[in-house]
Amino acid sequence: MSADLSFSAGGAEGPVTSVKDGLESLITFTLRCYEHRPGLGGLLGDLLLAQRTVVRVAYYDVLDGHFVVEQDGAQTSYADEAGFLDAFFTLRGLELAPGPAARGSAALGPAARPAAARYVAARAQYDPVRLSPPLTILTLFGVAARYTTPWVRRDVPEASP
Repeated sequence: MSADLSFSAGGAEGPVTSVKDGLESLITFTLRCYEHRPGLGGLLGDLLLAQRTVVRVAYYDVLDGHFVVEQDGAQTSYADEAGFLDAFFTLRGLELAPGPAARGSAALGPAARPAAARYVAARAQYDPVRLSPPLTILTLFGVAARYTTPWVRRDVPEASP
């Protein structure tokens, strides 16, 4: 299955100002795929089928005059602010492949579980200024800005035959 995610900075300071000042911004997207467990099994919580975390770092390359977004060691440059912001705050077509636990639950067959039993939960954590250790301890005391969205849940649609 694939998912699209977008983070809205809302009232938060966008990365453009901080990266142009020579700092780095960081955003972490986390997606989890669950299967609802009915009955007594539900007392232990839903079954985590897959999890994926994507970390992006943004900075401004003063020599080239471009914004840079780095993910998984790959760097992409953007000349305009709009393209940079879209690339930094949006994930498109992120693949979330359920692991062995999902194959085990699929063996139960569709009659053993309801059709809409799977769902995806996602959240984003945005740091307008990326801190290097040991300064990361400042986030514990609320000195450094960090914006974390609540978990957003969406049911996985049934696969059409």
